[in-house]
This record gives sequence, structure tokens and C-alpha cells, in this order.
Amino acid sequence: MKLFKVKAYNSLWFGGLKHMSGGEEHYLSSLMLPSIMVFFDFVKKDKKGACYGVALCDDSNNIYLPSPADIVGERKKGGNWRVLKFYENLNLKGKTFQLPLIKGTLKAFENTEGYFITKEGFKEWKEGNISDKYMKDWNCFAKAELKVGLQINKDTKTAEESMLYFQERIRLKRGVYISFIAENLTSDEGFIGGERNPAKVEEVMSVRSLFGNNLEINKGSYYRLYLLTHSYIGSFNMEEEPNHTDIELKLKPVHGNSEANFKVVWIYSKGSEFISGYDKPAVEMLRPGTVILLRAKESAKFKDIVQICNVPNANKIPKDNFLESGWNTGILAKGGVE
Repeated sequence: MKLFKVKAYNSLWFGGLKHMSGGEEHYLSSLMLPSIMVFFDFVKKDKKGACYGVALCDDSNNIYLPSPADIVGERKKGGNWRVLKFYENLNLKGKTFQLPLIKGTLKAFENTEGYFITKEGFKEWKEGNISDKYMKDWNCFAKAELKVGLQINKDTKTAEESMLYFQERIRLKRGVYISFIAENLTSDEGFIGGERNPAKVEEVMSVRSLFGNNLEINKGSYYRLYLLTHSYIGSFNMEEEPNHTDIELKLKPVHGNSEANFKVVWIYSKGSEFISGYDKPAVEMLRPGTVILLRAKESAKFKDIVQICNVPNANKIPKDNFLESGWNTGILAKGGVE
């Protein structure tokens, strides 16, 4: 696997499926990172090729991934970052619970959106710890700019009523780039984001030291799956069923035919998002950075970059090249349970 950086000529806008509706939506914000679909033109040829994740990088060849959802910081201000531990048999006032929590403090913690984790921090996360110096706020990498517009009636050449709008755009700081993970390029020039922003793509480095390592799967042991891409594991309401622990997932290495079954124990969610391509239905998928706590139902030998290969309700998603395009990809790590 390699990391490729995108050198865009202008500020960026990633809108997903959001759009302006006349008289209804006057402010349109941008996503921090797009889905892997944005980079298909750079990695696909004849419908073959894949993108396995989106990140940030800089001129010093540092990579910054969306922070794992099981990392929490002090409420409203961040910092004092901790990795949540799941307690299987937690005794509280004579009752037994299964909950993730932080012991030894009365401070309020929460998962704060908009943070990224360094390569060194990700290695610490695999060991169940995190240092504050390895967590970086979005403001370290970019700033938001507002584009003001007014829709004009093409016939009368006058302004349409109620159509003054504001569009948030991303201006990356000098030496910072949107990047993506793939094996090969089919083109090093193209367009990125809304309004077809021209861009060039350059290979940055191998990410083999970050993932792609051997991992022993032991039956009954616990593992955390960090989602690199948007992933679909079934249709459910995250607010009504935040953990959905009756799901069983089948994982396979990105390259290889071996498979292993896991039971979902807990989902640390980064929320969900509707993803759709040309002439394809919109599918609500878990966002990158989500961490799924799993218990292995069988033993196996894997590489730690894997895909969820049993896709429930498959009639709701496009069947052609779904996994082959890179969707449902994540990094599997040991631990997560006390």
C-alpha cells in the first residue's frame, strides 16, 4: 500500500450529497475529508482499481488519520486524551454491566469531532494508549473560507429571490495535502471535489509500517476494527440501537482468501453518512474513524488491513465492485477489553 498526496490548485469543497435548495439552504458547509469515491478517477481503469482510505499528509511525509472513535478528551475543550476500555463484567451497586468507561476520574469526557491522529499515535492506540502530542486539531491543517454567491435568473438577468448563499471552502495550510491510500495510480492528473478543482497526484511513501502486518486471530479474543473507509454493515438506527451487538461480521484480508467470523461487542461510532455514485442508490454507511469492538469466533492468520465481506441486505447496495473498490476497509488491532 502507498500514500498519494493531492496537489490542488484552489481551495476545496467536499459536499457529499448536500446541495443548495432554492429558498431553503443558504449556508453549505464542507466535509473535512471526502469519501474514497472522489479518488476513483485516479485509481480505476476499466472499472478496476481501489482506494482504501483518505487522510492528511504534509511535506515531511507525516500521515494523519481521522482519530479513532474510542479516543475521548475532556468535554468541550479536548486534551487529556484517553482510550476507552470495555468492561465485560463491571459490578456497580450489585449489578453487572457491560460498558466502556474511564476509571479513576470525575471529569467529563467526550469524543470530539475534528481531530486527527499521527502515525506514532496510531501505533500507541494499537497498544491501548494515546499521548496528547499525537492528537492534532483540524485547525492545525486548514482554515475555512466563505464563498458568497447570488443566483441569477438567466432570462431576466436579475437576482433570484432568497438565493443569496454562502459556501464554506477548505484552504489547506502550506505544506498540507489531502491524501489517499491505494496500490497504484491510473492517472496522476484530474479533478477533485466540487466544481471540478484541477489537481495533480504524487506518491508520498509506503504505509507498510503503519499497517499490512501479520496478525494472529485467536478464538475468543477481542479485536478492534478501525474503519479506514465508509462501511456498510446493515441498516439500523444508530440513535435507537447505538451498539447493535447482535451483528456478526466476516472479515477477510484485503488480499487473500482466508476468512474469519466475529461477533460485534460494541460500536464506537463516528456517525453515519449517505454515500451515492452516478446512477446508484444512496446508502447510509458508517463513517471512517468508527471503531468496532469484536470477539473472534474462530482462529485465523491475517494481515491487519481487512475488509468486512458479509454485507447484510445486499440488495440495497450496488453489487458491482463494492469491496473491489475499497469500501468496508479497516485496520484490525488486538485488545479493547479489560
